[in-house]
Amino acid sequence: MSLSLPPEIAGAVTNRGLNLIINSSEQCNLRCVYCYESFSIGHMKLDLARGIVNLVRKRVEDGLEWLEIDFFGGEPLGAWNTVEYVTGNIHELCRRHGVTLLGGMTTNSTLLHQGRFDWLVKHGITAFQVTLDGPREIHDARRVSLHKTGSFDVIWKRLAMMKASTFPELDVVIRVHFDADSWPSLVGESGFVATVVEAFIRDDLRFRLHFNPVEQWGAGSAEGIRYFASHRDALAAREKILACVAQTGLGPNQVPQLLKGVEVGESGHTVCYAARANAFVVRADGAVSKCTVAFNDDRNVVGRITSEGDLIIDHKLHAPWMRGLVSGDASELACPARGHIWPV
Repeated sequence: MSLSLPPEIAGAVTNRGLNLIINSSEQCNLRCVYCYESFSIGHMKLDLARGIVNLVRKRVEDGLEWLEIDFFGGEPLGAWNTVEYVTGNIHELCRRHGVTLLGGMTTNSTLLHQGRFDWLVKHGITAFQVTLDGPREIHDARRVSLHKTGSFDVIWKRLAMMKASTFPELDVVIRVHFDADSWPSLVGESGFVATVVEAFIRDDLRFRLHFNPVEQWGAGSAEGIRYFASHRDALAAREKILACVAQTGLGPNQVPQLLKGVEVGESGHTVCYAARANAFVVRADGAVSKCTVAFNDDRNVVGRITSEGDLIIDHKLHAPWMRGLVSGDASELACPARGHIWPV
């Protein structure tokens, strides 16, 4: 008798696959007012980058079938040399051994010029997540540079650059943040959602939308932010935004949150990367975590990686993150941090 698992669960537990989220840099050229990062760790050192490549080499030689790498930060492109080294070596290892490579990057995009973009896509980094905080006047008050200047125009230009590309494999998620004051600017016939849909999303299946309320993640000043009074209020506002999206004619293939009866977590998936047994965040200092939001919580550290490529995991610390794989609870799968280090 064989055990049959839903595909998303089977993919989360198989040893034939590995998902590495790589913090090439934990510094950033922006200082978003609500950012939760402390920027206490700098760029990833070369010996640690070699460790990641060595880990992948061991795994592909041991029969790995698919590898997903996602660059995160800080701003990952702040350490371009590390991104280039890791990507180039891993792309070649996967090509040589016939391993499917799925590559992505969460970036503010301000450092993503045409040459870097083309090189990344050609070397397997085809998925990008870029955040907008609403119309220019709202965005530029929140996603600011070190010198307190806005970032809207350059990010819009980077999205337009991606839109103009001819790469069919490109996958861009435009993540839109909102709070209790800003969400009304997103809706309506002349709202920001309609503008983004017409500029990037409509008739281009390479682009998707994801909406997320700003929460009290910590560290940042939160200047100008009015948090929702409750998680329920935030979800109610998001439903109004999604109703506006639905009126544009878009479907769940471009806005997964339109799926009814399906819980989509912070990551934009029904099974968060943090809930997967085969997914790990490699910090710029070599610590191994599960969640890219709770960096300042010790319960988020489950191990470390060595320069030789050994992934050393404390299974007692790892187990609470995977509890949804045992319980099947949709909430625990969508966001295992809730109920473990955050309140439900």
